[in-house]
Amino acid sequence: MGKPLADYVKLPELEEYKEWFKNFADLHREDGILQVTWKTNDGPMHHSGMSHRAISQLVRVLSLDYKNEIIIFTHIGDNWMIESDANGWETYSELPTQRFQHQYFDDTNLIKNMLFDLDVPTIGAIPGPGFHWDCPMLCDVTICAEDTKIEVPHAQGGMVPGDGMGLLCQHYFGTKRGNYYMMTTRQFNAQQMLDWGMVSEVVAKGKALERAWEIARMWKHMPYENRTIMSNLAKRPLKKLLVDDLKLHTVSEQYGSLLSVAAGRMGYDSGQHDEKYISRSSDWRYATSDMEQPQTAESWSTMFKKAAQWNEKVRSGEIENPYVFEHSNEPEGYAY
Repeated sequence: MGKPLADYVKLPELEEYKEWFKNFADLHREDGILQVTWKTNDGPMHHSGMSHRAISQLVRVLSLDYKNEIIIFTHIGDNWMIESDANGWETYSELPTQRFQHQYFDDTNLIKNMLFDLDVPTIGAIPGPGFHWDCPMLCDVTICAEDTKIEVPHAQGGMVPGDGMGLLCQHYFGTKRGNYYMMTTRQFNAQQMLDWGMVSEVVAKGKALERAWEIARMWKHMPYENRTIMSNLAKRPLKKLLVDDLKLHTVSEQYGSLLSVAAGRMGYDSGQHDEKYISRSSDWRYATSDMEQPQTAESWSTMFKKAAQWNEKVRSGEIENPYVFEHSNEPEGYAY
């Protein structure tokens, strides 16, 4: 047999792109099963423009490596992402090009790449509470720990909830219930997510990743081609949803944010909550039960005050914050 005129294009191997993304994910592959563990450096992932972009970039790179036959997405530690990098949002402030790229491309790619780039079976393993849960909820199968509670927090911070999480609530919960949780920011728990169709199984604390690997190994008994085709069928309903509605949702959030920027009403306790301050309210949101209750005008208007008071008690040693990386990158001089 003769030699082809041109060989296959050399694409990056796991050891190469593992190094590229080492600040945002640990990658481990065994028998074709790849585990992606989101993080920032050696601790929990801190929400930032950089992590936002890295998630969509890594997913695209993973799709180019045919050795990744099944992919598990999880988060380091006992929880999903809770913190924000206060210094990780400066490029969002650079108008027009940087902010446009972050919001027009990154916000959409974070969602669509999970479905349109990955052709293989995917499993989300959620170890506990946290925000920006779109990655595991877009997987073919989603396992969560029994203490998981999440929400769509945007509206309480004055933002349009258009980054895809509200869209997924409408899809999984039904329109009215999805609208309610999207528009009131009330938290929903693991049992509710199971009952309403957002997750596949609820397991004991510390067992979500173990169960994900068990399912992945089960799929390995199927022929590679058939389980891959099966995954395409699993993704089809969400692909149709994203084609119809995703861009409308993301652009709506972006438009609302730009109006707030133009009006000068973005900050910590302002018309719109600035992303850099997320950690201050998120630690409180997940460490207390306040957001599990039906929300009111009073609860919304006092949210930042309650979070600040709670943080002051943590700083004084009166109470303990279970999320040990809180505010780890806040500049000195940030006032509550």
